Amino acid sequence: MWSILGNLGAPPQSQKRTLHMKSIALFSFLVSALAGAQQPDTPTAISPPPPPSATTSAPEEPLPPPSAPPLVQPAPPAVGPAESSGARTVRYSRYSAGPGGLMLAFTEVISGIVSGSMIGATDNDDSSDEKDTKSFTTAMLGGLTLGTAGTLYQYFVPVERNESFLIAGGAITGFAAGIAIANSEDLSSKDRGLLSLVTTQAGVISVLAATTGGGDVSSGDTALVGMTSLYALTLTALVQNIHDRQSPGDISYLPTALAPAFGMALGGLLTLPLELEPSRVFQLTLLPLGVGSAMLWLGSSLADGTTVPVTALAGIVATFGLTLLLTSDPGVPVERDNLRRASFQAMPVPVVMAAGRDNGSLAAGPGLFVLF
Repeated sequence: MWSILGNLGAPPQSQKRTLHMKSIALFSFLVSALAGAQQPDTPTAISPPPPPSATTSAPEEPLPPPSAPPLVQPAPPAVGPAESSGARTVRYSRYSAGPGGLMLAFTEVISGIVSGSMIGATDNDDSSDEKDTKSFTTAMLGGLTLGTAGTLYQYFVPVERNESFLIAGGAITGFAAGIAIANSEDLSSKDRGLLSLVTTQAGVISVLAATTGGGDVSSGDTALVGMTSLYALTLTALVQNIHDRQSPGDISYLPTALAPAFGMALGGLLTLPLELEPSRVFQLTLLPLGVGSAMLWLGSSLADGTTVPVTALAGIVATFGLTLLLTSDPGVPVERDNLRRASFQAMPVPVVMAAGRDNGSLAAGPGLFVLF
């Protein structure tokens, strides 16, 4: 109390000292403020955080969630029934739908050339050069036309290998039948050529119609058709020869020429109930016809008249029956090791051995072969 009153009544000198102390205090506050301003990195409790600089990298944003895979739209259903891979048509080459197409095209070309040349040489009033020119022109036109038709057919329709052999056989037998019919009717050259063309194409078309659809003709069926056609030709020729020798006169070869075509038709019908092995058909054809040919050759030099064809015909028929019987399956198993199982066997055999002085001669006689 007394100090406060003393200060209030103090002389002006003490007031000057007080102002001097305040000045010093104000100066110290300014110095401390300046020192704090020199340290901007030191945050204070009331100072806000410094704003991010332009060089400071922004925090990484979270990756978006993986998107779901796109839904696959189902393919529209195919129109019509589904076709398996085995049922699809596979081309044999870029030029042919089947392996027998080349044979078909070749057959048609030859048929067109032969029939065309016969049709071209028709006018008797023309000279030989003009006939040759017309014959050559029509032959080329016929071969080109039929060859093109056959090539286009085999390009779109598969022609198998055995089927092509039957087509060639049908063309040959049809051509022979047409020529025989034309000769028997004494037709002109133009009509003969037209008729041969028609019968040849009839043979080709009939085989194509009979074998269309399905797979190839089996080798056994093809061999059977060829065998019946060959037997029809051989037997008809022998029978006709016998008839012509018994009644001399004009000889007509029309039945013999028509026989192969009818034989092919008969063989096609026999393939329905029969299925023979090609090897057996070969035996049934080679052995009888070989025996008949040998008997015909020997008989022509030793005998005369109807004896020769009758003997050949009988040999063919007998050999065919024996071959058919011996090549058939009896259904009885055959034991191949009978000789090994037997304890003792003896069989007579011919014996040929050296004999005489210094074994300079041969001796032959019966012997006995003993197995034990």
